[in-house]
Amino acid sequence: MDKFCLSRQPKDVIPKDCTEIKNGVLYLLTFADENLKALEKSPDGSPDFTVHTATIKWAVDVATKYTTIYKVFCDTKKRR
Repeated sequence: MDKFCLSRQPKDVIPKDCTEIKNGVLYLLTFADENLKALEKSPDGSPDFTVHTATIKWAVDVATKYTTIYKVFCDTKKRR
């Protein structure tokens, strides 16, 4: 590994980190689901509809990125 590289190798990731990443993804998906339920009660075009739609998109986008990180650094099946 290059001496200037600050990232850790996947084998050096602490299991606690992986658990926190997984819990973060689950939280984001739950948050998106809560906003989806609220979205269903909001009329199309209302400010609430727009806010809930943007919040769902944001939460799912962030969850997707953290899922990718989890797969690379924490999914031991993929690293074998």
